[in-house]
This record gives sequence, structure tokens and C-alpha cells, in this order.
Amino acid sequence: MHIGLLSVRDETYHPNSRLMVEAVDAGHKVSLIHTRDCLSCIQEGRQIVKLPEGEVPELLLPRVGATINDYALAVVRHFELSGARVINGFESILMARNKFMCLQLLAGRGVMVPDTFLAVTPDEFERSVAQLGGYPVVAKMPSSRQGDGVMLVENGATASFIMNNLMDNARGVLVQAYIPPEGRTDIRAFVLGEKVVGAMALKPNPADFRTNIHITGGGRKVTLEPRLSHLAVRSSRALGLEISGCDIILQKDGSPKVIEVNYSPGFRGLEAAAGLNIAKEIIHYATTSK
Repeated sequence: MHIGLLSVRDETYHPNSRLMVEAVDAGHKVSLIHTRDCLSCIQEGRQIVKLPEGEVPELLLPRVGATINDYALAVVRHFELSGARVINGFESILMARNKFMCLQLLAGRGVMVPDTFLAVTPDEFERSVAQLGGYPVVAKMPSSRQGDGVMLVENGATASFIMNNLMDNARGVLVQAYIPPEGRTDIRAFVLGEKVVGAMALKPNPADFRTNIHITGGGRKVTLEPRLSHLAVRSSRALGLEISGCDIILQKDGSPKVIEVNYSPGFRGLEAAAGLNIAKEIIHYATTSK
């Protein structure tokens, strides 16, 4: 099978290099495709993608992160319309890339998420803080990655700075309940189809409430109890994702809340922490599922 990896990074980027190696080892042809090299065409009523090397892959794995732009989204959609199998597809990426839209959908499907408000003015930010019981709160940009654009806001002065300097008026900012790191456990579950293929627990650094693997630097392998595996799969499927990284916070009382579901999750940390070959699992799933 001819597999395409749609990415804005080169072959030295960890997920790209690992997926390319495993695809070749499994006997597949693999092409690393930059979004800018895709010419999307509508000719005589047909949807066609033209690539410099000519041959269009049968299977496309979009590996563009949370900052995916409208052009890259249109490219993903065009691959679908041209007849390629795309994992994950346009609709699921569209919903998952925006943190608030993702939480909207999850909450609508009965998945417990942190109390969250979407603010676009300083007044709305303050009203959100009041509804959450006061400072501190967490502020998040709707599209961010690897912990960037996520801030602990402890007072009105910080909130004012964020609203006046960092916020994009076209997207707003999420104002979210702060869950203290003491006594909580942060889980990243890697979902393929209908199962969790690996999970790790992360602990925040003492001076940082965030637990993204790029910030903490490591995690430990965990075997999820069935209720958490089911929650991760249900959250992934609610968004229509076939491949996802589901981030779950276990609160001090043991109750879980889904923080976000990533449609293009990295897996370097999970492979290292759990001793798993996630890249091989992805290639196997993508080439054998329907």
C-alpha cells in the first residue's frame, strides 16, 4: 500500500521518521508530503490532488498539529474527495483542533469536562472568573500545542494582560476551572480505533501545573482500569477520531475529567515510558482497518 504522511515537518521529526521506518518495514511505500506541495484541483467536476512526484497515496495520515490552518484543512478534505482513505478525516480534525468546540462536543455526549467559558472581552473574562468562584483560573488559547498558550491566571492584572496582548479576537480565550496538581493524576491514553494501545501517567513539575510531556520530560507506563479505557475510546469516537491522544485528569477523589483529545498526538514519550512500538501499531491499524 502507498501511505502518505501529510506534514509541515521533515523526515527528522520524530513521528515522521518513526512512521516512515515502520511503514517500510511492513512492506509499504511511504511518501512524506508537505501541505504546500499539494495542488488541489477541481477539473471537469472531478476532485483531484496533484503532487510533484505524480502518484497520489491510497492512504493519507495527516500529521499537522493543533495549529493546522485553513489551507491544510482544505488539502485534507480534498484528499478525501479524491478517493483516498484519510485517518483522521477532515470533519474530526475540524472539531478537535479547537479546544472549545472539542469540549462542546464531548459535553454534549455526556463526557465530563472541566467547567469552561469562552470569553472575547475583558468583561467576559471577569464574569467567567466569578462564575468559577474566583482566581486562580486557567486560560487557554483555542488552538495551542505542547502546553503553549496555557496559562495559570492568579489575578486580574494577569487576566488584563492576556486579554489585551495575547488573545485573538477572532477566536476568544477559554477560561477554565483550575484543578490543583496536588493529589491529581494526569493520564495520556493513546487510542487506535476501539481500544487504548498504551497509556502513561504524568506528574507536573513543582513550579508548573501543566503536565504536557514536552514540559515534564517524562511519564510512567500505566494500565488503565476499564472505566478509563472506555472513557478515552468514547471521547475519541465522539469526535470521529480513529487515532487520538486523550488527556484525562483524575481528581483527588478519583473522578475523571477529559481535558482535551488530540487528533495528531506525538508518541515519543509514550514509546519511551511504556516500551511500546506505537508507530508500528499505527501503521498496522491504518492499513488493516476499514
